[in-house]
This record gives sequence, C-alpha cells and structure tokens, in this order.
Amino acid sequence: MAGQKEEGIDLGQLNVDQLKMLKEQLENDLERFAESFSSLQTAANRFHNSGLAAEALATEEEGKPMMIPLTSSLYVSGTLGSTDKVLVDVGTGYYVEKSPMDGTDFCKRKVLMLRENMEKLHQVIMEKRRQHGQVAQMFQAKMAQAQQAAQKA
Repeated sequence: MAGQKEEGIDLGQLNVDQLKMLKEQLENDLERFAESFSSLQTAANRFHNSGLAAEALATEEEGKPMMIPLTSSLYVSGTLGSTDKVLVDVGTGYYVEKSPMDGTDFCKRKVLMLRENMEKLHQVIMEKRRQHGQVAQMFQAKMAQAQQAAQKA
C-alpha cells in the first residue's frame, strides 16, 4: 500500500515539487477512500433495510395487497404470495432461497462485516489525513523559505 512507503520518507529532504506531487497523491488517495467509505455505508444501509423488510415479511399474511417496486420510481400493484421463503442476493447475480429469519440473519452478518470494513477504512483515512497534514505543513514551510530566498536575492 502507498501509505507504507510514505512512513519512511524524510519530508525535509524533499524539494517543493516532490512535496507538491506527494500532497496531490495523498489528496487523490483521500478522495478515493472517501468514495469507498460512502459505498460501504450505502451497502450497509441497504442490507439493514433488506433485513428489516425480510423480518417484517414473516409477520404478513398471504394475499395482502401491496405495491411492488420495479425500479426506484416505478411501482405496480400486486398481492403478497408465500411468506415462508425469500430470495436473498448473495452477490454476482446469485440468489438463494431462505426463510425470512435466515434472510434477516444473512443481512445482519453482512451489515456487521461492512461496518468492520468501514472502521478499518476509517483508520486508514485518518492516517492519510495525518500524513497529508504533515506534507502540507512542510510544503508551506518550503514555499516560505523559497520566497524569502527570492526576496533576499
């Protein structure tokens, strides 16, 4: 990982251009990690909501009228069929038939796994922010030194 390389760099030995490139690289890393964190958070929320839906389905009665989502904005009316089985998306287009409680348990496990990954990623983001702060501080100091040297000349 790029973070392991930067731990051994003496920032004082780098010139202004190298510091600028390192700062930009860290900014890009931070942006990418923030996007990944957001994606993990969205996935965790979806699994949480799916688990709640599977749990609620267990208490519903067959034949109940309901609106069925075809897309995020298109719904059709329908009636509830069997409530003893749900289809669970296990990834890459594969679905497994489970009981509502097993589906809920699957979703809870996914949420826990995603939250653990979010916590690990949060630690990486905090370390990258710390590194970025150090590089930015050294960059500003070197720029100030260069301006002072230019004024003296």
